Amino acid sequence: MLSTLKSLSQLIYPPFCLLCKKPNEALCLSCSLQWQQPVKQRVIEGMPLYFSNYYEEKGARLILAAKESGNQAARNLLALSIYKGLQQSIIDLKIKDEIDLIGIPSRASVNRVRGRAHIDDLINSIIEIHHSKRSGPQPEVKLKQLNILQIVKKIKDQSGLNKVSRSTNMSGAYLAIHPELSSKNLIIVDDLTTTGASIRAAISALSIVNLRPVAVITACAVTAHL
Repeated sequence: MLSTLKSLSQLIYPPFCLLCKKPNEALCLSCSLQWQQPVKQRVIEGMPLYFSNYYEEKGARLILAAKESGNQAARNLLALSIYKGLQQSIIDLKIKDEIDLIGIPSRASVNRVRGRAHIDDLINSIIEIHHSKRSGPQPEVKLKQLNILQIVKKIKDQSGLNKVSRSTNMSGAYLAIHPELSSKNLIIVDDLTTTGASIRAAISALSIVNLRPVAVITACAVTAHL
C-alpha cells in the first residue's frame, strides 16, 4: 500500500525536473527560464495565432505531465505561456471589454480516464494568473470561460495521423451550443496546435452560430503544418 502511494505521489510530483530530469526539483529554474520565450504570431483562418514555444521534446513532456498526470507545475507553466499570448492579443487587438475563453474539448472517454477535463483546468489556471496580476497591459479586462463546444462525432486519437487524416478526422467534430451568445471578444485556447485541424473545426462550428473568434492562443505550435 505504501509503495503504491509513493509511486502515485512520484507520478504527480516527480522527484526530478520534468524537462531536463535534474533531481529534487519538479521544474528547475533553468528550464523554467528557457521555456519563457517571446510571444510569436502566425495566422490561422484569417485570425492571429499567438504562441510562446515551438513544439519539441521538452514541450511534449510538459504537456504530457499536465494532461495525463495532472502535474500542477506543468499546468502552471503552460498556463503562463498562454497568458503571455493573451496579454499580447489584448495589446494588439486593443481589447477593453470582457474576454470569453473557449477551450478545445477532449473526448468524454479521455476525461473520464484522467478524472478531469485538462482544458478546463488550464483555463482556470489562466484566469487565476490574470487575477493575480494587476500591472498588465489591461488589468481591468475580465476573463470568463465558455464551455460552448461539444464533440458530436466519434474522433480518433490525433497523434498518429498526418495532416490530411487529421483534417478529415476533425471535420464536423464540434457543435457550438448557446447560439444566442453575442460576445465580441471570443478567444480559442489550447495547449498545442500542430496541423491546426482542431482549431479549424472549432472555428467552423462557431461560424455556424455566427460567432467569430478574434484570436487563437496556444502554449506551443508546429508552424510548419499550419
